[in-house]
Amino acid sequence: MKFRSFVSIGLAIFFLGSCAKDNSLRVTTNTFANKEIIPHGFKKGSSFSISTKQKGDPLFTKEVSQKIATILKDKGFVVKANGDADYELNFSFGMEKSIHVRDVPVYIPDYGCWHYHSCHGCCGCGYGYRVAYVPEEYTLFNKILLIEVFKETGLVSKERIPVWQGTAQGYEENSDLRDGVDYLLITVFKNFGKNTQKYVKSRMEKNDESVTRLRQRYFQPVGYQEK
Repeated sequence: MKFRSFVSIGLAIFFLGSCAKDNSLRVTTNTFANKEIIPHGFKKGSSFSISTKQKGDPLFTKEVSQKIATILKDKGFVVKANGDADYELNFSFGMEKSIHVRDVPVYIPDYGCWHYHSCHGCCGCGYGYRVAYVPEEYTLFNKILLIEVFKETGLVSKERIPVWQGTAQGYEENSDLRDGVDYLLITVFKNFGKNTQKYVKSRMEKNDESVTRLRQRYFQPVGYQEK
């Protein structure tokens, strides 16, 4: 256990504020593109069918599928049924958790004396705060999204050729995967059709405008048209 002493109440308030919970999501993205097929990315108007091998809640999976369709349409692409599209898009998602330890400050009122230098060599006493750092366990949830795009070739023997792949991983203490997957979708589709050539690290704020817009468009009533 570590100790530090502070005379000023303002310092204690400052440290309390600095230890506030981070409200953002740290996202790592990595994408690959088959330059022989899409040397300049996907052409506007290209069509995609959406599929998944995801197991689990079928309604949650359907929701993610429909949000992907919303993003594709907003980017100028077309969503079609299987077998009638230029490309097949397959997605999957999941979540892992890990336990970590961090030092957390505990503030204890304390009476003490302090010295300060001046021409008269003065000192003083008063009430301050003693800070004890104690270990605390916390859980990090790693939310993962995988997007794969394939193209069928050959008239007789159908062959699925990988065209593009994108992964996004987000680390946070919030265990809500349904909430987190929207941030991963927005992040990975920023590089849709591109090759990042490396892992790209970014930070998504919880009030991100792109996520808010995606949710608004997805939850609009069926048949709704923007004016």
